Amino acid sequence: MKPLFLSVVIGAILILSGCQKYKPLGEPITLGLIAPMTGSLASSGEAIQRGMLLAMDEINAGGGVLGQPLELRVRDVQNNPEEGIKALRELVEKEKITAVFGGIFSPVMVAQLDTLKELQIPLINPWGSMTAITKSGQSPNYAFRVSVSDEQADEFLVRYAVEILGARRPGILADTSGWGEANLAGIRHWLDRLELEEAGTVRFDQGETDMRAGLERLKEAGADSLLMVANAPEGAAIARSRALLDWEVPVVSHWGISGGRFTDMAGSDNIQEVYTLQTVSFLGDLSQRKQEILKSYQHRFGIHEPEKIRSPVGVAHGYDGVHLLAMAIERANSTEGTAVREALENLGEYKGVVKTYNRPFTPSGHDALLAEDYIMTIWHDGQPIPAPQPGLSGTR
Repeated sequence: MKPLFLSVVIGAILILSGCQKYKPLGEPITLGLIAPMTGSLASSGEAIQRGMLLAMDEINAGGGVLGQPLELRVRDVQNNPEEGIKALRELVEKEKITAVFGGIFSPVMVAQLDTLKELQIPLINPWGSMTAITKSGQSPNYAFRVSVSDEQADEFLVRYAVEILGARRPGILADTSGWGEANLAGIRHWLDRLELEEAGTVRFDQGETDMRAGLERLKEAGADSLLMVANAPEGAAIARSRALLDWEVPVVSHWGISGGRFTDMAGSDNIQEVYTLQTVSFLGDLSQRKQEILKSYQHRFGIHEPEKIRSPVGVAHGYDGVHLLAMAIERANSTEGTAVREALENLGEYKGVVKTYNRPFTPSGHDALLAEDYIMTIWHDGQPIPAPQPGLSGTR
């Protein structure tokens, strides 16, 4: 099936603050987004898009970037690396994009790295977590991440299970994708560092719906917790199967399950003690910055209950990513790819939604978030909310 091509144009836009400084002039600066906008993980792509639009609204209302308005072009691409490369080339050739944002599918962005370097197009990654996206060994490196990195995530998941939940013999559940393979290696590395043995490992293909056999093996092996690397459909299948086995063991999950309709597919009664890595929440006590973006989100998209914001990390990362990119374009005084890439590596402070970034990228480091920026959540009324102990005491 050919990807559904979507196009969102942000030119003269609604004024959020009620007083626009001046209307952006000149040719638009066009950004691209390549993400799943349909299918089981569509909410992840929608969240990134919405976060980007909120940032673009603000920037355009304030006069744009270099006096030019920002526009967005979107391509709906599933977990298909070839289609991802094709969409990237089309966005560059037909839409003349200055930079591209990625989606939830890490393999798509890994496959695009050579093309990004060839075309000299910066990638802002607001979701995909595979370490290789930003640590590919390429020089110059055009990939930048405002998201979770598996290298940091595996430490966070294992240490949270052990130090906060008291796990001593965890079982591992990981899908058979490259993402699952990379996280399996990282989880085992951290279990070794903490001198713990796993109860066993269960691998599963994307699309599997019955996980009872694998869970039974882990239960019989004495697993006292589960470390899970799955997207929403498979994570939901694991939750349902755990309930059918009447096995009340805590699950510590990578954040892939938050990119789709996890609670709808799992059933609200089956997600007790499912802990999920996140970087942000719009529930509970909120900083002034979060309150501002929440108000803008409610106004722009007509959703007034924070608990109904789907995939909040995508919203926050898309929003922060656009603002960081806009700062880089202003710093470079150019939309030329090499100049923007160099400027991204030399940014100053930005007070974002996830955190206050102080030089988020350097020539040797293209990950803006570290394990100390992550939080652990539990599921409540269909949304991940901060757990009673959401963070770790420090990183190693």
